[in-house]
Amino acid sequence: MFLAVLSGIVLSYEKNINPTTLLYAFITAFTLNGSSMIFNDYFDREVDKVNAPHRPIPSGLISPMNAVVYAFILGVVGLASSYMISFTCMMIATASYIATLLYNMRLKRTGLLGNLIVSIVVATPFIFGSTMSDGYVSERIIAFIIPVILSNTGREVIKGIADVEGDAVRNVMSIARTKGLKKAAEIGAILYLSAVAFSPIPYLLNYVSEIYLPIVLIADAGFIDSSRSILKKPTRENALKVKNQTLLWMLIALIAFILGGLL
Repeated sequence: MFLAVLSGIVLSYEKNINPTTLLYAFITAFTLNGSSMIFNDYFDREVDKVNAPHRPIPSGLISPMNAVVYAFILGVVGLASSYMISFTCMMIATASYIATLLYNMRLKRTGLLGNLIVSIVVATPFIFGSTMSDGYVSERIIAFIIPVILSNTGREVIKGIADVEGDAVRNVMSIARTKGLKKAAEIGAILYLSAVAFSPIPYLLNYVSEIYLPIVLIADAGFIDSSRSILKKPTRENALKVKNQTLLWMLIALIAFILGGLL
């Protein structure tokens, strides 16, 4: 998460890096991410008794109540640290943290809405870093996070194909469960291709340099190939492969943005 914050700074207009605010940003990212993960384990503790009995709560390493207390303390520290950066950064961190809590408590079961919430939370550290530098949410960072949200939502939908059995235990109403594997593959591919279609916009708006284009085209080719693959074979095994491939395409796209913003 802290790497995403740093990337947000690089993608900002000012590219303002202050050691003190960087320290607060690290504390914020570390503690809020840790708190969110603990709450996720708490709400999944019954499922983890079957699927992942080695985790701290089902294994008895920590009691559910102590886990909640620890998560709460981390959350308070993280939000307080974000306030030390700026009020705007605290509001961004608070909104993301609340969204994560709601996802863990309720929204995970809602399918596409839950997928979208996850993607927005994934994009938030980039917004946080950019706002640290510029003092506001710029149109430049918005141009970056739109394809991030589209591609990550596509990944979450395709991940649902691989998680059909586990989602049945959690009663998650994923597209794969409610509409079928083929429909989930189609929607996931559409989201991937939408991200590809949006990828030239930052260059056309002069937010990045020419070096951005050849690198992002590699990511685009990857998303197109993954879309073709999942449409052709919407199986659990292939969905696992495609969702892992997507992380590579997203990383390449991030590199394109960073280099395009710096050079």
